[in-house]
Amino acid sequence: MRRADAAGLTRRKVVLAVLLGCSLGLLASVFNIARKTRAADVQHQTERVQAQLNWQLTQQENLLADEKRKREVADQERQLAEDDAVKLQGKLEEVKSQLSELERQRSLATTQADVIKQERDSIRRAAEQIREKATKIAAQRDAALQEVAAAQKQITQLQHSKKRFLAAPMDTDRHTVWKPSPMRDQKDPQLASVLRKVAVNNEVLVAISDKNYAGANGMLQTWIENVQKAGVSNAMVVALDAATKQAAEHLHIAAHQMHLQISAAQKNVGANHAVSGLKFRVLRSFLNLGYSVLLSDVDIVTLQDPFAHLHRDSDIEGMSDGWDNATAYGYNDVFDDASMGWARYAHSMRVFVINSGLFYIRPTQASMDLLDRIVHRLDVEAGWDQAIFNEVIFFPSRPGYNDVAVTRRIMDFMLFMNSKVLFTKVRKDRKFNAHRPVMIHVNYHPDKHARMKAIVRRFVAGDKHALDHFPDGSE
Repeated sequence: MRRADAAGLTRRKVVLAVLLGCSLGLLASVFNIARKTRAADVQHQTERVQAQLNWQLTQQENLLADEKRKREVADQERQLAEDDAVKLQGKLEEVKSQLSELERQRSLATTQADVIKQERDSIRRAAEQIREKATKIAAQRDAALQEVAAAQKQITQLQHSKKRFLAAPMDTDRHTVWKPSPMRDQKDPQLASVLRKVAVNNEVLVAISDKNYAGANGMLQTWIENVQKAGVSNAMVVALDAATKQAAEHLHIAAHQMHLQISAAQKNVGANHAVSGLKFRVLRSFLNLGYSVLLSDVDIVTLQDPFAHLHRDSDIEGMSDGWDNATAYGYNDVFDDASMGWARYAHSMRVFVINSGLFYIRPTQASMDLLDRIVHRLDVEAGWDQAIFNEVIFFPSRPGYNDVAVTRRIMDFMLFMNSKVLFTKVRKDRKFNAHRPVMIHVNYHPDKHARMKAIVRRFVAGDKHALDHFPDGSE
């Protein structure tokens, strides 16, 4: 608006300057005319010029008035525009405030959407975990129902067994060896059919294995090959799965598959120990049919026919974990308690355990009671099968507990040898260069198969240095 006012003023100044210039020109003309014409004419011209000037001034005033009115109108319009601008600024601020609020709400909505998405994902994961748990629980329930059924059956068997070894009179013969018979065969016809073909003098060498050891060139193959080289014809494999049965038969040895389940109490003791504990159920089936069993783990190398070195005067003959006469066969262990003064020395008898991976057991009532007691404890305890095996054999009767009273013999530890005896003693002493054990159990060392193959090279292939590079113990 101010720029329009300045332009109008400039135009007026120009007009006035033009008019002034015209007036001066006219006056000069008048004076010239006056000098040439009459005074009347000058007067007349002067009046006419004056009239023109007056008319021009009037026109100029009208122009100025119009310019003033235009300026006033322009000022009013400018004021209205400024007022509108103020209003628009207010509305703009209001819109900005609304936009800010909308942005805040959008950000909040985005955050809430993220939270909802996270909660949804969390719910999905939780639902998936619940489904997995439900599946596991259903499987555990089914397994538990099966175990309950098996336990009920076992309880019934144990109740009969308990009556036998708790209520039997002292003069009852519990050590007479049973013989196979058509009547006994009915207890397990399939196994009886295999044993009729395999057993010699109602005796059989048995290894129990699953597919973990039955692969090509695995421990089971090494066990079978050396049993065959030693001339043991009455040997067989109890397979815990079809793959193992097939692998054994492929190596030309008799095999019988059994379907056994690890008890709930044994599921967390370690896979090897849990599977090892199944052997006592297996042995029960053999003894029920009237057969004696030399039970062998697959980490054993057979170098001679073991049946030629059994005494058969006890319910059970087992390999010792001991490494000399004292630890293998027993010794007087003296405990010194100085606070007792004169009676400070208390004597106890100590013998190292029978290894549950190599023992001979005969089919007697005492042996069956032993197996029943071990099976029952493995069903309800998370214990090591070898520890339970020895506790039932050696712990005596006492208040609330009756010993199963098996008779036992410790095998010659230099013939039925553990790997501690071999690697710490025999391989280092020249006087044992010509000594040939019957069976060697690699029970003291974790690198079992490597040591088994080295034992074969030493005693079968004749490599006198095959054992030299192994440490005494495990590294």
